[in-house]
Parts: sequence; C-alpha cells; structure tokens
Amino acid sequence: MAEESAFDPSVLEDHYSKDFHIDFSWMKKPTQHQFRWRTLNNRWYSSPRRIRDAVTFLKAVGKAVPTDVYVSTSSWLNPVDLPRLNDTETSHPILLDHLVVFDIDVPPFCQKNMELARKYAVSMFDWMKDKSEYSFSHVTFSGSKGFHLFYHDLEREKFQIPDPKLREDTVRDSRKKLLQRAVTDGLHIDTKITADTRRIIRVPGTVHGKTGWICSIITIEQLHRPFNEWMNDLNRHPQSLKMPKKAARKKSLFTRKKANIEMIPQQQTSLEVSTHVPGTKNRSALIEWLPRSWGEPKKAVEKALKLCKDAQLGSTVFWTDGQRTLMLVPRAMPREYLAKMAKKNGFSHLAHELKQRDHAWIRISGQLVENSGWDSELIPINVLAQETNDSCKWPWSLAHLELSKRMGMEIKMDEKDTSGTQEPSMRIVRRE
Repeated sequence: MAEESAFDPSVLEDHYSKDFHIDFSWMKKPTQHQFRWRTLNNRWYSSPRRIRDAVTFLKAVGKAVPTDVYVSTSSWLNPVDLPRLNDTETSHPILLDHLVVFDIDVPPFCQKNMELARKYAVSMFDWMKDKSEYSFSHVTFSGSKGFHLFYHDLEREKFQIPDPKLREDTVRDSRKKLLQRAVTDGLHIDTKITADTRRIIRVPGTVHGKTGWICSIITIEQLHRPFNEWMNDLNRHPQSLKMPKKAARKKSLFTRKKANIEMIPQQQTSLEVSTHVPGTKNRSALIEWLPRSWGEPKKAVEKALKLCKDAQLGSTVFWTDGQRTLMLVPRAMPREYLAKMAKKNGFSHLAHELKQRDHAWIRISGQLVENSGWDSELIPINVLAQETNDSCKWPWSLAHLELSKRMGMEIKMDEKDTSGTQEPSMRIVRRE
C-alpha cells in the first residue's frame, strides 16, 4: 500500500501554475540547456522538448508536478535525449558552452550554517576576482544549505575544438585545474559540480523539495551582509520548513509516495584499491579516508600531517572530494604495525579490516550512481610531509607509488629502497 504524502501537492501545483515564478533571465539561450525534474513519487524526468521559457517548461512538465527542478550547467547543440558519457554507440553531443559553477553547502539546514556558508561564498567570490578569464554571472541561494556561484568562461578557444569528445574533455580538464587550485587554497566548495560538464543545478524560482524554500538569485550586496539580516526576504511556499537558528534533527518536507511498481534500488559503482603491498607476505600501505570528526579538508590535512611527523611516515599524498579527504602513505609497513597505528589514530574501519581480512579495500574514486552520474570527484591536494622521508624506516611500496602516479600525484623517491611489485590490486565494486 502506498504511503500518503505528508505534503499537500496542491501547493506545488499552485506554485508552478504561475509562469512568472521561474527565472530564466540568467541563461543566454535556455533552448540549449537540458531540463530535468523530480516528482512526488520520486521519479526523474528529462524534458522531451527544448525549453524556451517558463511557459514551454510548464507544457513539458504537463501533469507531473515537480518537487525539484534542475538545468544543465552546459549548453548543447541538441540538449534533448543527451547520451550518457559511457555511451560509445551514439554520436558524441556537441558542447557549446559550460558555466563555471561553485556549489557551497554547509549541512544541516539552519541559520548558523547558512551564515557560515555565506562566509565561504564570499571567500570564493573574492578568490575569483583576479581570475580575468572568468566573468561573474550571479549567485543563488539554493533553497536549503548554501549557495551557487555562477561564472562565464571568457576563453573560447576550447569551445572551438572540432572533435566533440576532445572538446568536452578539454573543457572538463580546464575545470579540474581551476577546482584543484581552489581546493589547494583552502576554499570550502563541493567538488561534484564545477568540473562535471554533465552536471545539473537547481533552477532559480523553483521549490526545494526538502525544505520548501525557493531557490533564488540574490545580490552581491546581500551576500556580503549577515544572513539573518535578509533571510526573511527570501521566498518560500506556505508549507516550508522553519529554518532553525542551530542545527536541528534532519527532517523532510514530505514523505515521497512509493511507486506502484516495485522500486529497484539505485546501484553505485566505484573503484577500490587494496592496502596490501603485492609481492609481499604481510606488508600494507596506509591508505584511508580521514575521519569525518577531523573536519573539513584543510583542517583534516593539518591533523594528518601531525601524525606523519610523529610517526615519521615520509611523503604522504592527499586528495579531496570537497567534503572528505583521502590519505595515502605509499610505504610497505608490517600489517600488525599499521593495524595498531590505525586503531590508535581513529582509523576504525582500516583497523577492523586489517584484523579481520589481513588487508582493506579502500574507495579511490567518486561513486557512479545509476541514472544520475558521478556523485563526486577526487581532486589532488598535494604531496606533503616530504621532510620526514630520511627518517622513515619503511621501504616504498612500488604498487602504491604507481597508484599515486595514476591518480595524478607522482612522488620522487630512492628507487633502491622499494618493496613488492608495481601493479596495484584494484577492483570495481557495485553496491546498492
């Protein structure tokens, strides 16, 4: 039996029946963007037609009242029925433009975190001021936990590359480099949006389905003022959640209806690597996600570097997905020693796996979610703690040095002091 919705759908119907709500003013050519939306039964729809304005959008939606509405950050020659990135049979779509979008979120939903997100957004805005190759477009309140900053790319050469796949790859690489610079400089941003040419972003003027607040374009003047001074100027629908002053227990605006057909859980695919040093009996390398309690990437790295110094671990590599930080010490340590060190320093998952299975599988990629693409992407931070190399007593793990190189971070080392074979043990994992 389907669950009854705790939210009155007529409120959404009333909101989207008025075509003046949705803001298309910031898009140069809406007809070149892909539009997607989610409905009360948790189904996703892509527009089967080009969207020119709010009127044509409402016609495309029809009777399927949306709870959340998104638009692609890219412009395409044909945005309808875009093939997936891994589709090798369909002709590659032609990318015309790609907005640079920085997503800044500080969960959970509350005024205190929104003020923190505002300060992060101001830092991001200030950091971009001297980037002459980008021009500021606008900033939006997402309707929930933060802000989206939009920029136009003024360097047009990459968008003139004849080969469509090479063009998109070049644009994506350019975004990755910009994102890496921002993360390295300690800016607090979600890495899922900026570098992904197939990513979608919430449309201004539409309802955020979990809070009931409206995604809205705000001014730079507002962004530079404390959030509580203009919070009440933001739009929301009559049944929206009240934004608490401090973090409250996580709520949802409504309970989504179960589909009449059996719902198949979405599968998530990712790449994992073993801590075991191939070619050895009981040697392992330290690779693990830093504990969430260590804080944002910049603070987490600072704590990790103290561990590197105290334990004399040698060169250590760091990556981040914008929220958490991945750490790799490519040294061949005795498994028992690594297990004790992991337990002592709060790496509970790694310690447990080493005790139970003699090695651990660690995720080293984002997660590819069925029907919605990659949920995050790892961005290299740096190779640090190199000053402890001379005092490190463990040999290098050839396999994990190779892993680091493949992940974009090559380490200089003494080739005589190595252990194991060069090929890392990796696997592709699919989970529900």
